[in-house]
Amino acid sequence: MSNVEVRLRALLWRLCAVAEAGDDPDIVRLDGLADIDSTRDRLVETCRTSLRSLHSHLPHGDQTASAQRTAELTTRGIRMQTVRLRERLLGPEGASMHGYLRAVVGLGEELRAAERLPMTQMILADRSAALIPVLGAPMTQAAVLIQSEQYVRSLEAVFQATWEQSEAVEISEADPLDRLGERSREVLVLLAAGLTDEAIGRELGVTDRTVRRQVAGLCRKLRVDCRFQLGLEIARRGWL
Repeated sequence: MSNVEVRLRALLWRLCAVAEAGDDPDIVRLDGLADIDSTRDRLVETCRTSLRSLHSHLPHGDQTASAQRTAELTTRGIRMQTVRLRERLLGPEGASMHGYLRAVVGLGEELRAAERLPMTQMILADRSAALIPVLGAPMTQAAVLIQSEQYVRSLEAVFQATWEQSEAVEISEADPLDRLGERSREVLVLLAAGLTDEAIGRELGVTDRTVRRQVAGLCRKLRVDCRFQLGLEIARRGWL
């Protein structure tokens, strides 16, 4: 463990200990999802300039509500900076959430990927408040709300260092081919070879009606009107 990590861990232990003692009104422990969520929502609603966060997990809750929150914040001129764990963001889990990630980036959220994160989660609202999990517990169970200027500045420095060491992520439009199943890919190959629906059906062991339904679905996915245009689009994309 590096000296920086040792100092950060000591800082987190100190914050958790102060919150547990309950002696400082600017460092408060929150227990239970309802209390934590309401506090987070209040920070989001009242922030005026920036919302910065670290997340080791991707959001698997209400993604529509999350995207709407991003839209509301960026419309208000709030700068949103988010660093997520690279293995989740750029791996299969991130690929399965491509639509959501593309939406929030399109709305103006700045997204970066980091090899490692200094803590599992942190939310910084403006330069006035921070929300972190209690050490050894997920944010959904226990958290610490920090409104002490001294400690918020320290956590800001942690975020900034992580931001600078992470890399920007470009969420491009997903290639429709990536979303096709194996049978649809087989149909594409046989279509490109010039086979009729009946011949494709015999090759795959299905009825020509099933093949026509598959072709119609492929046309919808690629936004073309007929199998001829489908063939042109396949050639244009260089898929086969």
